[in-house]
Amino acid sequence: MTTPTVPNQQDELLLVERVFLRIGSAATDDALEEELLKFLAPVILKLASPHEPVRKKVMELLIHVNRRVKDHESIQLPVEALLAQYQDPSATAFVTNFSIIYIKMGYPRLDLNKQIELLPSMLNSMTGKPSQHQDSLLYLMMPVFGLMKIPESAEKRASLFGLRERPGITKLLLDFMLDVLLLPYGAMPLSNQRPAEASEDNAEGPPVPGVPAGMNISGFKRVMGDSPPKPEELEKLKVSIIKFLSADVLLPSSVVLHLIVGAADTRFSVANAADLHLRRMESVIEWNTSSVIAPIYVLFLGTLMPKDRTPADKFKNPANTRIRLKLMPFLLKSKEACNYAPLALKVFFECLWGQNSNAKLKQQGVSFLHHIAFNADKDKLAPVGSVLFGGVVKVIEEEKSDPKLRSLAYGALAKLSVKLPNLLLSHPSQLHYLQTLMNALTQEEGDVLLAVQEALSMVAPVCKALEESSQDQLCILLSDHILHHNPQLRRTAVHYAASVFPPDHVPSRFILMVATGDNQDDIRLESRRQLYKAAKEAKDGSKIFQTPPFSAVVEYVLERVDSLPRSKWHDVANQPIPFPLSVMEQMLKYLEHCLAVEAGILSVSEEGLLWSNPPVIGQLVHKILDEHNYKVASGVKEKGPNPFMRYVGFAELAANAWSAVALESILRIVAVAPEIFIKHYSLKVDWIRKFVLRGGYYGEVSAHLFGVIAGQIQNQDEFEKIIYSVVNMKNLRLDSQESCVLAIGHSYSFYINKLKKNDIILEDWPSFETVVKDLVTQLLAENCPLQNSIVIALGEIARQSPLPLPADNEEKDTQKATLLSLINALVKIFVNKKIPSKIREQAISTTGFLCVGQEKFSHRQKIIDSFLTLAKETNEIEVHFAVGESLADCALGTESPSGRNLWIDKDPFKDTKNEEEVMEQEEREEREKDVDEAMEKDYLKDEKNTAVCEAMDTSDDIYGQELNESGEKDILAWLLEELLTKYVNQTQPSVRQASCIWLLALLKRCRNKGVIQKRLPRIQSAFMNLLGDSNDLVQDAASKGLGVVYECCSEATRQSMVEGLVQTLTEGKRTIQNVTQDTKIFQEGELGKAPSGGQLSTYRELCSLATDLNQPDLIYKFMNLANHNSVWNSKKGAAFGFSTLASQAGMQLEPYLPQIIPKLYRYQYDPTPKIQQPMTSIWNALVTDTAKTIEKYYEPILCDLINNLTHSTWRVRESACLALTDLLRRQSAINALSHINEIWTVLFRVRDDIKESVRLASEKTLQALSKSCIKVCEGTGEESQKMLQEVLPILLTSGITSAVSEVRSISLQTVSKLCRSGGSLVKPHLGTLVPALLEALSGLESQALSYTSVRLNEEDREKLDVARIAAARGTPMMDTLNYVLQFVDEEAMEKLVGGLVDVLKNSVGLASRAGAAHVVETLTHTCPGPLEKYTGKLLAALVNGLSDRNPVVRKVYANAIGNLVKTAKPSSVERLLAKLQSWYLEKEEDSIRLSGALTMRSMHAQNNDVMKQHACEALPLAFLAMHAEKTPDNDPSGAEIWEEIWSDNTPGTESGVRLYLNEIIAICELALQSSNWAMKAQAGRALSTVSKKLGPSMNDALVSSLVILLTNSLHGRTWTGKEALVTALSNVAVHTKSILTCLKHPDTDGLLIEDVVKVLTREASKEKMEYKIHAIKALTVVLDTYDIDRFEQVFEICLPYLKNDKEDQKDEDEEERNKTEESLMWDLIDEMVHSLGRAWPNAKETQEKYSERVVQMLNNSVSRVPRKTQLSIVEALKHFWSRHFLLMELPASLGNALFDPLLHHSCRIFNYCLGVAKFYSLRRESLVVLNEFLEKVKVSETLVVRLRVELLSGVEEARRDAQPDIQALATSAHKLILME
Repeated sequence: MTTPTVPNQQDELLLVERVFLRIGSAATDDALEEELLKFLAPVILKLASPHEPVRKKVMELLIHVNRRVKDHESIQLPVEALLAQYQDPSATAFVTNFSIIYIKMGYPRLDLNKQIELLPSMLNSMTGKPSQHQDSLLYLMMPVFGLMKIPESAEKRASLFGLRERPGITKLLLDFMLDVLLLPYGAMPLSNQRPAEASEDNAEGPPVPGVPAGMNISGFKRVMGDSPPKPEELEKLKVSIIKFLSADVLLPSSVVLHLIVGAADTRFSVANAADLHLRRMESVIEWNTSSVIAPIYVLFLGTLMPKDRTPADKFKNPANTRIRLKLMPFLLKSKEACNYAPLALKVFFECLWGQNSNAKLKQQGVSFLHHIAFNADKDKLAPVGSVLFGGVVKVIEEEKSDPKLRSLAYGALAKLSVKLPNLLLSHPSQLHYLQTLMNALTQEEGDVLLAVQEALSMVAPVCKALEESSQDQLCILLSDHILHHNPQLRRTAVHYAASVFPPDHVPSRFILMVATGDNQDDIRLESRRQLYKAAKEAKDGSKIFQTPPFSAVVEYVLERVDSLPRSKWHDVANQPIPFPLSVMEQMLKYLEHCLAVEAGILSVSEEGLLWSNPPVIGQLVHKILDEHNYKVASGVKEKGPNPFMRYVGFAELAANAWSAVALESILRIVAVAPEIFIKHYSLKVDWIRKFVLRGGYYGEVSAHLFGVIAGQIQNQDEFEKIIYSVVNMKNLRLDSQESCVLAIGHSYSFYINKLKKNDIILEDWPSFETVVKDLVTQLLAENCPLQNSIVIALGEIARQSPLPLPADNEEKDTQKATLLSLINALVKIFVNKKIPSKIREQAISTTGFLCVGQEKFSHRQKIIDSFLTLAKETNEIEVHFAVGESLADCALGTESPSGRNLWIDKDPFKDTKNEEEVMEQEEREEREKDVDEAMEKDYLKDEKNTAVCEAMDTSDDIYGQELNESGEKDILAWLLEELLTKYVNQTQPSVRQASCIWLLALLKRCRNKGVIQKRLPRIQSAFMNLLGDSNDLVQDAASKGLGVVYECCSEATRQSMVEGLVQTLTEGKRTIQNVTQDTKIFQEGELGKAPSGGQLSTYRELCSLATDLNQPDLIYKFMNLANHNSVWNSKKGAAFGFSTLASQAGMQLEPYLPQIIPKLYRYQYDPTPKIQQPMTSIWNALVTDTAKTIEKYYEPILCDLINNLTHSTWRVRESACLALTDLLRRQSAINALSHINEIWTVLFRVRDDIKESVRLASEKTLQALSKSCIKVCEGTGEESQKMLQEVLPILLTSGITSAVSEVRSISLQTVSKLCRSGGSLVKPHLGTLVPALLEALSGLESQALSYTSVRLNEEDREKLDVARIAAARGTPMMDTLNYVLQFVDEEAMEKLVGGLVDVLKNSVGLASRAGAAHVVETLTHTCPGPLEKYTGKLLAALVNGLSDRNPVVRKVYANAIGNLVKTAKPSSVERLLAKLQSWYLEKEEDSIRLSGALTMRSMHAQNNDVMKQHACEALPLAFLAMHAEKTPDNDPSGAEIWEEIWSDNTPGTESGVRLYLNEIIAICELALQSSNWAMKAQAGRALSTVSKKLGPSMNDALVSSLVILLTNSLHGRTWTGKEALVTALSNVAVHTKSILTCLKHPDTDGLLIEDVVKVLTREASKEKMEYKIHAIKALTVVLDTYDIDRFEQVFEICLPYLKNDKEDQKDEDEEERNKTEESLMWDLIDEMVHSLGRAWPNAKETQEKYSERVVQMLNNSVSRVPRKTQLSIVEALKHFWSRHFLLMELPASLGNALFDPLLHHSCRIFNYCLGVAKFYSLRRESLVVLNEFLEKVKVSETLVVRLRVELLSGVEEARRDAQPDIQALATSAHKLILME
């Protein structure tokens, strides 16, 4: 390798000297810049020279450069070359250090685009450089990041600068940005802080004093730089950083902390920008990653390491309160944050007790603890759990003044306890904290009390882990609380007793039983609910209960009774009881419940007194007693009463207090095991009889108990003895007699049943016969008062044995007690509709019982016939049910289960098989195939083919004559044939109802009979036919019948049944009935009344009505209506049957689900409850998992619903809407994407349905559809884009433009939310979206506002329209517009502008047009680049709107134009200004001129730079326009606005006029050429201002042109406003006197001033008074200024108005002159007087000629003119004497003859004016003129003496004036007169 040559020192010095010379000789900044760009970088390289002199020379040169460049910021430096030099790895430290110095100096001076271009190089140069250099470079780059244009595509943004691939540079950049964002405004460097601020003693301050929150010393120093940034500069820097971070250049997770800090900034611009992007980015950040959470903890807490273990400059202060408040919500979002247990603990304590914490931060701290307790990993939370728990307890104890904080603390305590149960139980006394919470219930109130209640509810499950001893203590505690006066404590006690302890825990159940008597309804009901709540549900839906053992509960209750002192017992009805009666009753009921659960049955049946299965209860009772006896016998238990004896003893206490519930409890226990209690109650018959005699319900229950006890008597004599006590009842009350009759019936019933079981038959029993005959005799008597009780008693006896009565009455005596007379009496009772139904039903049951107790009952057929007649007689459902049961009893006879002891004997048809069924099972199986085939055929054919099924029956029965086993007529067979052939097929509703119920009863009670088995096909067919009935009960009964038939059928037959039901459901088919003239199509009263007044029900009546109305075709409509009802009822009927079979035949229905599910789904939402409920039952039976089923059949369900949305039936439409609502809530709308367009379109139609309920349903569906679509669009994927593409067009084309207001409303709401959810996805739709939203602004507005606006006057209308626009800008639509405009780019702009222009031009809505203007304004700010191309179109549309009739539209358009010129080409702005000028000059409407003013003002306010660029076009117009005529109250053309524009854009009026003089003259010349008089006058006023401001400074040519221009303009007749030109000419002449005096006319070579005087004299001669006033003034002012004598002409002009004979002329014309003209005349006279004074010449000849005439005329006028004119006369007199030659030539002129008359007239004038004492101004002015006059004449004593004679009296009078100044003037005059 060759060694590099060392450069020669002399050469290097010479080179540096040359550069020094060139730089030093640069005389200008530009020359210096050129030299520096060439040589600065090479010169710095010379610092690497090995020669010291060279380096010193370079340093001298650099010092020179610094001195020259430092204060000249316009000089550019070669930054790019310096950067390349700086990055050179071979460069020495000198070179890099000086390079960075000049980079720091030169980079900010570069053009912004160049700075952006160099950003990559700047970033690259940071690699491997010292930290000070990196900080300097970063500080330079920070402002530029926010100003650069970010690429639109996500890929380009992500690859910008390659930051994501360079983690080192990215970290440097982000750390520096974070420090900048943390830097507070106005921060001082550490070196400038006082020592006290940085003292070591910092106990109360931050860990590092003087350093801002969240920063360390190192970071603070580097962002402070050489000098601290100013607050405004720092704000801009932060905004720039936020803008860059919001551009998605870096990963969201890496910038989230910066945005949070920015959102906490104190300046709105920073905080708003950061918060906006932070909200948009929240959803994409993974908050559960350590990379996001760890920095948040670090910023929140600062450096947690001890100071001695951390470098001092790296120790970071914790965040301040403001930043912490922003950080907390994001910690609450993260579940992962909870697992940083020590840090989370520190955050919690810092929030609660940290420095400068506030109430809000404390609440967030406790909320964070909630978050921790809910989400933290249990293992990670456990180590700090106790500390957190202690902290929460401390908050509760200390924060007494903040109820919200304490509420949160209670909740946190509960959640921590649930998370870590040992915390609550860790106290030595496990119930300590629980007791504290319960005590708080009595201390807290309001929201805190609710929080305590909630906490206790949450803690309850934790208490299940209590030790046994603690649980016992808790029970004692709850027992005390349940009796506390505070209801909150009692509620808590109930809750804990129910939730902490298991259902079989006896003490807790006792607490609940005590609570059932609470005086608070909610406590009482809740305790009962908990006592009887099911532990769980079985698979079949049945409830499973869990209770303590009966014996244990009884024992515990009685222990509590024994422990209760008698003094605390309650006295009820003079009977002491241990608990309130209601509590004792609930205890008895719960004990019954425990017994029933233990037996495995429901508590009590719906029938009242009976258990649901009494024999099972009896078995359990015996079992418990056996166990008790065994324990006693084995010594395990002490001898004593058994549990049931103790139970009945407890019940007897309550019974003695007259509790019917207690009597019921005794009965239920005694009746199921009477042999156990007979010994006890045989001795207490009188006690029972006491209740019997009480009557009422007591008597009913006790009579039953009496019968049970009596039935257990072994000896007949003893039985009769006991019975005698109730038989002898004649002297008792009626209700007591009824109870006694019931006791008799029950007694004989139970006693005979016992005899039957013992096979004892008493053939001769006189007392029994006597009692029965006596009862029957009483029943046969008319108006029997004991009718009901006798019927019941006879029924009870009859179902056990034959009644000892003769079969028939041969003597036909109706009052004789026989079976026939009894039957007739009973029939008479149950056919009598006037008798209550309950008695009738009992009579029916008793009649049926007659067949049960006696074999071969002779009157059985009669009884059945009487029952069958009720089918047509009544439609009462209860009666028909009673008849059905009785018919079964008649058919079965002694085999009927009604003949058993209901308490003891089992029901042979319940849960067990009948022995006969078992015997016949084999025979049935052999015949099954044949029967199944017959049933199949019968099911598929109608009833005419039933003979096929009957032919298959091989038995020898003939219709109605089937014989039983004994050869007799089979009553059951006959009855079935009657029902199947005669009754079921009838059309009368009551008959069909009765036959259905009876058939069901027979099927249920006699299902095992062969007669039934052979007729199952026909029974099935009958039930299928009845399914289509319109009666709900008939359908329900038929469905239940089908269920029973189904149970009796084989699998093949069951399949055919299911298929038929599916067909009925899906196709609505049913058996067609023949319609005859008597067919009832509707129920009575269902349709209406016929003309005759009868009910419309039959076909014949419908035909009659149609004929009466003379419209026979109506019958078809009636029939269609009937058929419609049939279809619907048939479907509902199918649902009844289907719901019954579905649970049994789920597998068989599987093939039909695709057809069933869609229809079933919709039927669930049918508006008719009768259809909806059964359909829901079917759905629940078929579908086990609704979500999966809907997902599986989603497409067919959706298609079915869409098709039915437009169904012809309103019920179908409504149900489809409701079903679709539910479907959309269950499933995402993305699944319906292919149909979404159709759904929206159809729902828009349905929303305008004729039926209100359908409209309301569709409204809900639209809401659901809207929410679902919005939810889909919240993402950023392909699905969201597709949904937006489908939904937005239909909403914009059909929704927003709909004529239905509700459709428009929902469409607008949806569009608004879709835009927010979709974000940038809306970009392709902006072309239609924005115009549609703009039109919607007006559509949402009430029409009343538009109407009101039209009716108001202009001023009020404008105020209203302004309010309308303000309201529109506050609507969600405008918010949406503002939101979507951020997505406009060049491509979207092309689509958008056309619609926007259309709205601006053609929209009729005020809000729409104002909104469009607002959009234009927004676009100029958000995307000016893309807008430039289309600015011309928008300008044209806006300018067109400036001529709108509405002033508010003109204002908003003008404002929009002011914004839009920002992007307009210069030529476009010039055309705009030219247009405004031509409008102003040519159009006469003031509104257009005002629009121009508003436009220019907006241009000035919004884009002042554009205004300045076109000032030459704009300001001359403003100057002219500001001279428009205006008044304080009226400024129609906006002159004040024009004046504002002029003053704001010019340094001053004079400078402005001078600057734009040529343009002003040009526009004024154009205005003078206008045909508009007002415009000419305006130009005149403008030229007056020009002449006043410039005056002598104008050149000759300009003055000449102005004078000629004005004189030419004055030619012609007088017009309104012409006086402005006269005044202008006068002002020009007066203010340019120095120029105009010698200026000649360019054409005539005469003096221009002569032409001016000539023109003014001509104009002053015009007759129009208003004009003459200004013209004569203008003339005389010019004459006075130029001292020109034209007095003769002036006097001639004035003379007619001032001469003496004027009075006569005035008198003649006075009647014709109005007041206005008179006032004008006086003004003219006043001006004439002034003019005479101004025009009075200095020429002696003229004075001699006119002196006397003038003074005399003034003297004559002074007394006749108004005071104002008198003052003018004095002024004129002043002018007269000031120029008069007589005074100037004194004393030589004393002899002149003119003196005497002149003095005489003058003195007359002075005396008159001095004598007017009330007119201060006149007297004062007179004295001033007089003093001046006397001063001039005092040289002549003779003259003074003469004046003294005439003036002394007037002056002396003036001296007496009250005004001091007048006194002084008068005194002065007095001295002059007296020559003192």
